[in-house]
Amino acid sequence: MNKPVYPFREIGIGHYPMGNSPVTPEDSKRLPSMMNLNHAAASSKLVYVHIPFCDSICPFCPYPKAFNEQGARQEYLAALFRELEMYGFTPQVRSSSVEALYIGGGTPSVLNEEEITALFEQLQSTLPMHSIEEITFEGNPASFTAAKLKLLYALGVNRISLGVQTFNDELGRRLGLLQTSEDSLRTIQQSQEAGISNVSLDLMYNLPGQTMKEWLEDLAKVVELGIGHVTLFPLKLIPGFGLFKRIASGELPPCGDLGLEQQMYVEACHYLESQGYSIESTYDFVRPGGHHIYSRKHFDDHLDLLSVGLGAFGDVGGYAYQNVKLLPEYVKKVTSGDLPVALGYEVKADDLPNQFLAMGLRRTAIDRQLFRRKFGIFPEEMFPDLFDKFVKAGLVEIREDIIALTRFEGLFWGNNVCKEFCEEHIKIAFPK
Repeated sequence: MNKPVYPFREIGIGHYPMGNSPVTPEDSKRLPSMMNLNHAAASSKLVYVHIPFCDSICPFCPYPKAFNEQGARQEYLAALFRELEMYGFTPQVRSSSVEALYIGGGTPSVLNEEEITALFEQLQSTLPMHSIEEITFEGNPASFTAAKLKLLYALGVNRISLGVQTFNDELGRRLGLLQTSEDSLRTIQQSQEAGISNVSLDLMYNLPGQTMKEWLEDLAKVVELGIGHVTLFPLKLIPGFGLFKRIASGELPPCGDLGLEQQMYVEACHYLESQGYSIESTYDFVRPGGHHIYSRKHFDDHLDLLSVGLGAFGDVGGYAYQNVKLLPEYVKKVTSGDLPVALGYEVKADDLPNQFLAMGLRRTAIDRQLFRRKFGIFPEEMFPDLFDKFVKAGLVEIREDIIALTRFEGLFWGNNVCKEFCEEHIKIAFPK
């Protein structure tokens, strides 16, 4: 491997811009106005619902989460339903249409059947879901059951996302995973038997002591199972987290260096493409029938994203926001009648070219001509220094109609490229 273009790989951008300014008590009262909630806007929306509970806290996970406990779940769901009502009964939301819904976490699959039913009843009663195209329900293979999957299918779920991470049980033990390969295989089969054929898997690579052979075996299992969509995440070791400490102490073998990580990524690209998958983003690989509608409408179409729940981030009515990340604070704010927003940002027209590029290039390429029609100038003319740098480094190629990340250097460093289009004052809100 040549000298790395960047010292480390960035985490992918989930949304841009992000809320970046603390919301004061005075601001909190003005949120409905800043989000234009009281104005009818016949626009399409995406909805994200965060369920933070987990039966086991993975020692590498950075997302807002809480230990699974029935009393806490009940208290949280009551607050979540109240937050949905705060948005759902406003003129803006009532006049819009939800096109795709994603229920993520945490581990939504820890909810019992009664709680799942109550959640969907609340969503149906508070949101305009009459023309929804896709409902994704995320979870851990260890907490899904055949009964839950049949219920989800009956409630309209047509896509399941499973945090498998690896089919290798020894590597799973090193990661501290709750599920086994048997759990994963069982849940995939039960999902398909329940009628949910669109099953997506998350896999992680460059795990402690993982060999290339073991990585290719995980990928081969995905192909063997006929999975339509797979998301590949490199393991990120976070100082202070349990997995970092165990590796640092020598209890676990180290992860590979950046060179091995890049080799694993490139080998995955070659192998999955040879098996009929296309590269849909810097993380995602799909076969026909496995496309993720929510992702396309979010990253390509930039639909409003109404997000509810602990730590959720969204963008409604030209206002980007992120909810509070501590469970007691979330419940307290909602119970008191306030939207649980911790950080906010009023999106400006000047942010939109950056949004187009930062989010679009995560999907590997952007429409150069569309950018010009929208903003009156080609991307490389608006950002000449950045594109000169990327072209010289072999990270992007500029064609007549598109600007694309290169194979495979640009794809590997794609998240870093995207981050360079983000304004510094907004980067502070990104997950670290």
